[in-house]
Order: sequence, then structure tokens, then C-alpha cells
Amino acid sequence: MICCERSNRIKFLMLPALPVVLLLTVIYFAGCGTYHTAEIAGYVKDSESKSGINGALVRVYLSEEDTEKENGFIVETATMSYQGNDGYYSHKIIWQKLFPRFGQEGDSGVVWLQVSHEDYSSRVVKVAGIITETLNLVPDILLNRATFSTPQVNGRVVNIGGEGVNGVRVVLDLASTGDDDEDYVTTTTEIDGEQGRFRFQDVTWRDETPDSAGADTETAYIVIDDPNYEADERKEVTLTSNQTVNIPEDIVVSRKPRSNFSTTVQGRCIYRIIDTDKNVQTIPVSGVEVTLSYTDDNGDHSKTTQADTNGEFSFLVQWKDESPEESAPAGEDILNVTVSFTAITDPGNKFSADAWNGDIKSWIDPFNIPDAVDTDPNT
Repeated sequence: MICCERSNRIKFLMLPALPVVLLLTVIYFAGCGTYHTAEIAGYVKDSESKSGINGALVRVYLSEEDTEKENGFIVETATMSYQGNDGYYSHKIIWQKLFPRFGQEGDSGVVWLQVSHEDYSSRVVKVAGIITETLNLVPDILLNRATFSTPQVNGRVVNIGGEGVNGVRVVLDLASTGDDDEDYVTTTTEIDGEQGRFRFQDVTWRDETPDSAGADTETAYIVIDDPNYEADERKEVTLTSNQTVNIPEDIVVSRKPRSNFSTTVQGRCIYRIIDTDKNVQTIPVSGVEVTLSYTDDNGDHSKTTQADTNGEFSFLVQWKDESPEESAPAGEDILNVTVSFTAITDPGNKFSADAWNGDIKSWIDPFNIPDAVDTDPNT
């Protein structure tokens, strides 16, 4: 039996019985081939921008069939920066051949390069004419981008009264993912001085068949997934790569059914003085004792505070109502409260104002009541 090569592969052949001397001669000259080395080098680049791609995985195969096998490659390397240029790779390869094309001078062969990167579609490239004992420069391998992103997706969540609602959990789901996982999640907050805003940063998707070599669009859905708020339906938006998306229509949410409600009631105590020229001067009054009272399912309640140096006061009002007002939006309620003011009788700093009685609304927070006004600190 001797070994020989066909199509760059080693094959063992059975021979008929031969004299010992002749058999040894055949084995000596046939052998199993010699090893040859060569170096390959080149660049992996973006097909659109022609800029080098670092971090691409380059695997070398000796046959096209081997590229389908998980471990069919003979060597692998990664692209990196070289002399200021991105996307460079270089590696030495070794193969065995019984009858080199150039005899003792060397050989020439064919290899297949499989190139992959998480942001690009993979490619298999055939490279012919690899010469032994030399540096073989491979033409640039161009990859088509398969990962795209939009820098921002912006929108706003409001209540039925059109006021921004903070703290609402918002989900962005990509249509291409096709699973139940939440792709991006954020919570509404104040952005650029506006309440109820949400912003998704760097939304990324993958598309092996993009609209063009360097751009793509993706369908996404904005979903309100919050324990306290709900929206009638999800909102469909179209994402365009490298473009910020501003959703023009506000997403209106309503409270889920509940029996516990709260809001902040705030106001201020002031002197409003009109001089002889009918100029109006407003002066804050500090130290005024303010009392808020109301009744809910748990009984009667009363809270007291004092106006601060700006004449301002506030109360956090929490109440229970198993039968919310039908006129209120879904999941909201209305509560009647009374806010009264204890008169100040100090000479030259007197203050008195009528109590305020009215309805506060859970979906308006803070809820501002009219100013408590006195027109003369001397009376």
C-alpha cells in the first residue's frame, strides 16, 4: 500500500505483491508528499464605505466542502489595525502535496476564506494561485452591513388631560426579532423641561437583506407595559437607520382600575396691594398656618402645615375610594377638600383669607388651588 494525492488530498492505494527491493524503492520515491508553507494577507472592508473592519474572523479552508463543517478550517485569525489601516489580517498556512506543481521549487494551490463579523453578512471567498514560500496578497474582501441602528427614538406619554406622565414603563419591540422578549425598555421622565418624555438610545436591528448596501428600515412597536397605566393599543413606528425618530403623536394612557389615589395640593398666601396709580404689588406671606381636611372611605382626615418664606405650602393627599367618581377618567378619582387659613393678628402684619373648598383630581399632580389673598397687612 502506498499513499498518493488526488485533488490536493492524500489517498492510500493497495499494490499487488512485489519483490522486497522493488517495494522499498516505490515507498521511498512515493512517500506521503512534502509540506509547503505560504503566507496570505489582505484587508476586510465595508462594501459601502470601503473602510476597514476590525474584529472580523477570517478562517482558512483547503476545500469548499470544509466551509460547511463546524471545525473544517485549518487556521483562523482576526482583522486588526496595521500601520494605521483597519481591517488587516495575515497568517501562515501549511499544506501537504505529493507532486508539487513546481517540483522542488514549490507549489501553488487554492484556499477558501470564510469571513464573518457580528455586524455584517458572512462571505466565503475562493483564493486561487497561492504560491509557496512567499507573501500572497488577497484582494480586498468586501462585506455587506447586516446590522443597522437609529440613534434615538423619542416620544411622549400623556394622560387624558394632555399632561405628561412620568414613571410610565415603555417598551420598544422590533418586528424582526419575532420573539416575546422585550428588546428595549425605558421609563418616562422629564427631558428638556417637558414631562412624560421617553427616549430609546441606539436602537439596533439585524437584516441580512437590507433595503440597500448601507441603509435599512425596520418596523417597531411602542408598547405601554406598566402596572399602573394602560393604553388602548400599541403604536407602530418605522425606524430608519442613522436617523432620529420623533413620534409626532402623544401616547395617551389611563390609570388601571384602583381604589387608592393621591395627588399633591399646593398654593400660596399673599398680600395683593394696589397703590394710588393702580399698580399691583404681590407680597408673599410666611408663617400662615394652613389646614387641609377631607373625608374618604377610611373616615375624616386633617393635615396642617405652614406657608414658607415664599408664602407657598403643599400637601400630599392620599385617599381611598372603592367607588370612584364616574365623571373621572378610567382609573382616576375626584375628592372634595377644604383648605382653611388661620388668621395672623400681629399689628402691621395681619393676614386673613377665606377658606377654599373644591374638588381635586388624582390625574392632575400637582393640583394648584387659588391664591389665599389679603389686601391689607394692617387690617
